[in-house]
Amino acid sequence: MRAAIVRQAGTPPEVAERDAPAPGEGQTLVRVRAATLNPVDLHIAGGRFFTGPPQFPYVPGGEGVGTLAGGNGKRVRFECWYVGYGGDGSLGELALAATESLTELPDEIDDALAAALGTVGTTAWLALERAQLSEGETVLVLGATGAIGQVAVQAARLQSAGRVIAAGRNTERLEHARELGADAVVELRDGMGRHELTAAFREAGSGGVDVVVDPLFGEVAAAALEAGNPGARLVNIGRVAGTESVFTPATLRNKAAIGLSTHYSPVEEKKRVYRVLVDLALKGKLTLEHEVLPLDEIGQAWSMQAGSPGRKLIIDPAAS
Repeated sequence: MRAAIVRQAGTPPEVAERDAPAPGEGQTLVRVRAATLNPVDLHIAGGRFFTGPPQFPYVPGGEGVGTLAGGNGKRVRFECWYVGYGGDGSLGELALAATESLTELPDEIDDALAAALGTVGTTAWLALERAQLSEGETVLVLGATGAIGQVAVQAARLQSAGRVIAAGRNTERLEHARELGADAVVELRDGMGRHELTAAFREAGSGGVDVVVDPLFGEVAAAALEAGNPGARLVNIGRVAGTESVFTPATLRNKAAIGLSTHYSPVEEKKRVYRVLVDLALKGKLTLEHEVLPLDEIGQAWSMQAGSPGRKLIIDPAAS
């Protein structure tokens, strides 16, 4: 089969032939129709994942949409586990899906959107659930110009937030966040210090914020929690802006910083949330910008992902 293969750290995958995988216990062979690129794919390939350097060569990709290869044609969303650490992923014509992760898809949703909503959608939705968002609270979405941020802005509105603030670096994408439901935006400009950031978040929140969805970490996250009202909760889901964030005792009083990784989330919880997202998308209540590229353009897609494209990148192994 044809697949994208990472051969060494620091280099993008290349398309080559690879033996078709044979399913083992707890695995199901899937013919891939759409596979997503996620930041974690680049972290693993670069040896920056918390489990250390991967075992080269391997096929990257943690999730996708495809049909069961057994012949019944059932279309499913799936996850691949242990990618790079003894297992191959979804960026090929065939993939070994974790049987436990399979979620059957309705005919009405197309492959690309179904794939796009997977990890990105469940992460954004679960972040708000972890924060136990209450009706009428103010939500600040950091990195709102990215794919997770797009879903988080919409999810906050759908989960009855009273006010939604979108923060990010790209002015045009911030305006798109307004179209998705943000009441106010904060442009994160170069050179903004912690106090300036905190003041901007408080102003946008009409005095403060209650929940922060944080894929950035770093100084921005510290400023966001500092702008929190009593009882504020920050849910960290990434580290785009830095690997360290300093929270002072005064900042943490009567507030909470929570970590979330869907890597550790129960499978049934993720499947429950994913079904909700698909239903909302089919009803026209949730959308996500995405772009489909053929497998032969994996090198270009890899570079785009490294530059934070602001939309979900989907690889179609059958496209030319």
